[in-house]
Amino acid sequence: MIAEFIEFCHHIFPNIDPYTKEQARVAMAQFERSSQPSLTKMETSNDLFQGDIFSEIPFFYIDENGKQKMIKCKAQLLSNTCDATRDKTLLFAALHPLKDFGDNPSMIDNLKRNKKYNAFYLKDSMLSDEYVDFEMINTISRDAFNRLLETNKVRRIASLTLVGYYMFICKLSIFFMRPEDVEVNSGRAS
Repeated sequence: MIAEFIEFCHHIFPNIDPYTKEQARVAMAQFERSSQPSLTKMETSNDLFQGDIFSEIPFFYIDENGKQKMIKCKAQLLSNTCDATRDKTLLFAALHPLKDFGDNPSMIDNLKRNKKYNAFYLKDSMLSDEYVDFEMINTISRDAFNRLLETNKVRRIASLTLVGYYMFICKLSIFFMRPEDVEVNSGRAS
């Protein structure tokens, strides 16, 4: 899974230095050989870290009929760590069970190999059958979220290990910053 992910990142960002790419491959191979590889860990700090995963929070969206809907689901903090300590709002992406993605084995395989732009899959025991949905993002007041944490209405489930964090920022960058199609850009030029 890791080697394919590095190739995928290199395909999206072809200007990655070959030396950097090779060093990432060596580090990832070392990670995969470890006896208990994990992309998440339990965090004991009270600080909010980018990539932290929390228990259910509300997500609001407008459905295809124009009606406002709300679901509660696990969430991953998208806001940068330093922004999470000082900005008025926090950004979160929803986590969904893989089964909600459908029963198309090819699509689920692509999701699990992190080849879907809009999803981040963490092959991890703490989040066994879930994926992060970058297309469902919600904003919550930092003060309100901190009150939810203090009253145990929301709890941190996991934080990312260093390897998990690097995979996360790669996926987030790919989703928001991947190059546009050549035809789209040619239309912008005119």
